[in-house]
Amino acid sequence: MFQLSPGTEAERGRKRARVVSGRQSCPLSAGRSHFSARRSSESRRPSEVPAMSARGCKPSRLLLPALLLLLLWLPRLAVDAAGAAGARWNGEGTSPNLQSIFLGRCNDYRPLLSPEEQNKNCTAIWEAFKLVLDKDPCSVLPSDYDLFISLSRHSLPRDKSLFWENNHLLVTSYADNTRRFTPLCDVLYGRVGDFLSWCRQENASGLDYQSCPTAEDCENNPVDSYWKRASIQYSKDSSGVIHVMLNGSEPTGAYPIKGFFADFEIPYFQKDKITRIEIWVMHEIGGPNVPVKLLKCVDHSTHPDCALNSAAASTRREVPALYAEQSAGLIVLLLVALASVAGE
Repeated sequence: MFQLSPGTEAERGRKRARVVSGRQSCPLSAGRSHFSARRSSESRRPSEVPAMSARGCKPSRLLLPALLLLLLWLPRLAVDAAGAAGARWNGEGTSPNLQSIFLGRCNDYRPLLSPEEQNKNCTAIWEAFKLVLDKDPCSVLPSDYDLFISLSRHSLPRDKSLFWENNHLLVTSYADNTRRFTPLCDVLYGRVGDFLSWCRQENASGLDYQSCPTAEDCENNPVDSYWKRASIQYSKDSSGVIHVMLNGSEPTGAYPIKGFFADFEIPYFQKDKITRIEIWVMHEIGGPNVPVKLLKCVDHSTHPDCALNSAAASTRREVPALYAEQSAGLIVLLLVALASVAGE
């Protein structure tokens, strides 16, 4: 049998020592078992330990930040889970920074008022508004906003009132911050609460940031009562031509039988102040050729559905100066006339 000489065995031992001293051994986790730690320490020579400590272990450097991030996120996840489980109502909770948003909107709106009305006291308006935040969230009446309305009310421009149903975003963008029309959400007492939510906790003081009641929960909730009272005042103050924008693409119908317009706006129109009511039925831009679509095309003239027919296009090419000099109002009248002819 072939046998290794003592010299050969000793040389192999030296090679193993060199390999071990040049290799890093990184733990899979900080919680290594006592047996593994003991076995590892027994297998190393004393001279190997300083070399490994000096080089360090890269995976452990990555593991520590990951653990720290996990610890930071655990409280957040717990709060979110508790919030979802503890939601009392169907609506969104109180908007964060409600007071700051309210006061900011109020002060931003003041330059839009007439000079004699620009001295509105936004702090006093907020104090009147927040009285409802001390009431049970299902016991807030429209009349609870009377003082708030009284302090924030201002005159409305004649022929500029725009009522609507089921097309809030379109109305807001089309009104263009009172440049074209002045819908309720562009009146001071409507602007400060637009797209916001607020309510007190049901059985405690302080605001409820988890959820607030809607009409499904109770009729006299803070947000619905706010819009009821604001709608009533807006209707009373509107004069001249009244414009109404309805959503013809709404599956349930353009005009809801029950809604703010039917219940809290039409009944409060002042007949002696109104000369005419114009109703626009709005469709998606690819829908029927209605005046509201044409009005939108003034702002979106490059949209394919806003192009006139070839005959009109050739006419426009022949008299470019005439079209270039027309104001937006005259263009609207022309488009409405074209729509009437096409309808015939």
